[in-house]
Amino acid sequence: MDNKSQRLSEIKKIIHNEQVTSQDELLKNLISQGYNITQATLSRDLKLLKVAKMPNSNGLYCYVLPSSRIAPQKITNKEKHSLEGFLSIEFSGNMGVIRTIPAFSHTISSTIDAYNLKPIAGTLAGNDTIIFVVRENYSHKQVKEALLKEFPDLIDKLL
Repeated sequence: MDNKSQRLSEIKKIIHNEQVTSQDELLKNLISQGYNITQATLSRDLKLLKVAKMPNSNGLYCYVLPSSRIAPQKITNKEKHSLEGFLSIEFSGNMGVIRTIPAFSHTISSTIDAYNLKPIAGTLAGNDTIIFVVRENYSHKQVKEALLKEFPDLIDKLL
């Protein structure tokens, strides 16, 4: 196995066996195992492996492999998740735009979809922007109220 293949295999093993919450944490783990790589190389490796960040049962956002992800579904437990990285929201007609910290939009979008909020038909995430569709007969105020009900930590960003 060449060095890149070994490194990719090790990244998958670490993500599968540990709760990794940041690239820095993963990078330090790899360096301690003798892999001499930069953050930029690690970032490219994570993209190649299609690694994403998703909330775990403790509400921490951890890296997951594509095989570990499940299709968005309604969340049934009443445990509250955070939308860490959410910056702002604005509307135009039946569309909405959520601005996020770069690289947080996919996790936030996936979390919103998993909650299956009635006023939101669906989301589409870029790097730092989420576009969503407001269902017919729902107001912008109702969207904000639904988000606030499930994500109370957004109060300062939704008012």
